[in-house]
Amino acid sequence: MKTLKALILAAVCSSFLVTTSFAEEFGTKEEAAALLERAVALVRIDKNRALDLFTSGEGGLIQKDLYVFCFAPDGTVIAHPNIVGLNTFDNDFVDVQGTQLGEALFNAARAGGIGEATYQYERPTTGSDKEFTKTALMTRVAGIVCGVGYYNPE
Repeated sequence: MKTLKALILAAVCSSFLVTTSFAEEFGTKEEAAALLERAVALVRIDKNRALDLFTSGEGGLIQKDLYVFCFAPDGTVIAHPNIVGLNTFDNDFVDVQGTQLGEALFNAARAGGIGEATYQYERPTTGSDKEFTKTALMTRVAGIVCGVGYYNPE
């Protein structure tokens, strides 16, 4: 059974393999939604392996400036390319408008569906501190909250 799960997980990863694009290319809402759908499938197959893949970005799970991130029910980041272990409910985790991001992301997440949270955030791939409008597509799966955020065209 364990081997079967590993084979299915490998097949899902390889079937969606995407080459990372140049930093000036940004992900779209449609690409973010497709990546989140893929993430949900991976979590349902093998949650622990999926979280490792989301953090490492292996198998095309970081595309352009899109990536999967997940939180435990207590707000702790359990999958993210850079901030695993951060508690999103800490008062310091806010955008420039004072929006408490952990709360906004958790409230947007829907079991069996996708919710949206919009906030102001830096675009790290630009090397600028300028804040941009970002929307995170959020869902609940297997007892955790996962999302993929994209920057809104401006």
